Amino acid sequence: MRHKLGILVFIFLILFTCTSVFAFQFEPLVQTFDVSGPGAAKTFTITNDSDDVIAVVVSALVRSQDGEGNEENSDASRYFNIQPSRILIQPQSSQIVRVQYRGPRTVTRELSFRIVAEQIPYSQGRASSSGSMFNFLYVFRASAYVLPSKIQEGVQVSAVSDNGDDTMAITLDNTGNVHQILYDCEITVMDAAGNTVTLSGSDELTNISGANILAGLSWTRNIPFPDGLEKGSSYKASIDYNFTVEE
Repeated sequence: MRHKLGILVFIFLILFTCTSVFAFQFEPLVQTFDVSGPGAAKTFTITNDSDDVIAVVVSALVRSQDGEGNEENSDASRYFNIQPSRILIQPQSSQIVRVQYRGPRTVTRELSFRIVAEQIPYSQGRASSSGSMFNFLYVFRASAYVLPSKIQEGVQVSAVSDNGDDTMAITLDNTGNVHQILYDCEITVMDAAGNTVTLSGSDELTNISGANILAGLSWTRNIPFPDGLEKGSSYKASIDYNFTVEE
């Protein structure tokens, strides 16, 4: 027992030492851009909390989702000018990064991106007293959205089916033109016999409650099959949620 406790303490000390040496912060983690004017340029701050010089590369990615709601990314360098994009940050200091949107000026549906701050290996000038055997490289992924001139919200349930394995598949369509986060959402499902249940919370709406569905997209996620409904039936469903476009 004492041996195991000693190992745990040793691992904790290693992790504490490494994170204190190589940690940095990237803020804010959400930004919204206008297509032009002062609102088309935003700033991010990188703070080096460590006692060593660190190197960070900042880039932009297009953000989308597949049919199961998993995030997909592709290069977005043509949409943004990032200055500076490659940075050496001195110990216990900060660096401002200016990000300028330079994409299409006409946006009828919100554009979704990631602004990524990625630490890369850098050893020159490292404090000789650190004594660390590890090199943890941190990555921050901020959300960035380019807003349309008029915001329209709307999420609906387009399909519900019994998977036959104690789960139910629910397909959601974002019919609006901005992303929406499904906070405090409820989904009411009715089977062919008229039995009705209202589902809420992360236990009943696994991977749906609190999820972000991007503008104009549709995805399907599985939830535990609800008590009170007939298996193998046909179903109808509706959704209710608090509208928000953060994250």
